[in-house]
Amino acid sequence: MRRALVRSMFLAASLLCPPVAAGQTPGPQARLWDAAIAGDTSAMASALREGAAIDSLDTRRNPNGRRALNWAAWYNQVPASRFLLAHGAPLEARNRTGFTALHHAAENGSVEALEALLKAGADPRAPNGAGLSPLETARARQQEQAARILEAAVR
Repeated sequence: MRRALVRSMFLAASLLCPPVAAGQTPGPQARLWDAAIAGDTSAMASALREGAAIDSLDTRRNPNGRRALNWAAWYNQVPASRFLLAHGAPLEARNRTGFTALHHAAENGSVEALEALLKAGADPRAPNGAGLSPLETARARQQEQAARILEAAVR
């Protein structure tokens, strides 16, 4: 079941990607972001070896952007999140609207990623650009399980 869900998420993400010209492969940066979405740590390692920046902002799908860690958090890719953190991804890096990876995990109800980020030291009180904490973000998106976890972290 989980494998099918991951495949469908990767398929959806790949459909949203800008097309690559025939005969052309995506560069290392795009491969890093896509591998974070898919949870493919081998592909992430390869992209980093080929020069991808671990903290660059992906604006291909959204003008607010997401970093590789934000993508991994959104898609609940815990091994990918741990890999990125171990390779220097900044835990509190923000997108253009001030969302951290923890905000994205909370927004999407990615509970396992949320727990991993909290364990790594993510700040559950960090406000985004609108002044909302990850807890307030989870509540606004009606992500009740994520909200309960964040409530406990804030106490």
